[in-house]
Amino acid sequence: MDNIYSSLIDKGFKPKQDLSYRKTVSVSEEGKSYLLDVSDKKQSAQFQVDGDILVEGQKCDKLILVEFKSDSWAEILVELKGANVAHAIDQLECSLKNKNLQHKTITESRARIIATSFPASKSDPTMEKAKKRFRQLYKCDLRGFKSKQKDSI
Repeated sequence: MDNIYSSLIDKGFKPKQDLSYRKTVSVSEEGKSYLLDVSDKKQSAQFQVDGDILVEGQKCDKLILVEFKSDSWAEILVELKGANVAHAIDQLECSLKNKNLQHKTITESRARIIATSFPASKSDPTMEKAKKRFRQLYKCDLRGFKSKQKDSI
């Protein structure tokens, strides 16, 4: 089957969590965690991006794939960060542009920044401008979350 998951496997990348039915996907690094609640009848898998799928240049930390059906997948790119949101945006954007993370079966794309703090949008429009750019250029939903704050799909 030609889909994003099998494409990554065929390229020799090993998932940190194999494709399986699970209610929650959790990824963490240096005390920060992203939690994704997965609705019934959807399989998910998780890959390490930084140092595995991508080894050069800027890259995000994790990739979560959720299968809607064999030819329809959601990708969630996750960057676990302290407070440097602008750098996290750059890392996610570079990851979105990488050919290894693009596939015709991706029908929904999300980018998530998990940070200890975010700049106030009035004094620093960085995040708001990035959200607009991600929507327009990549058809990707960019959002910021606090550690352990739940997201759902």
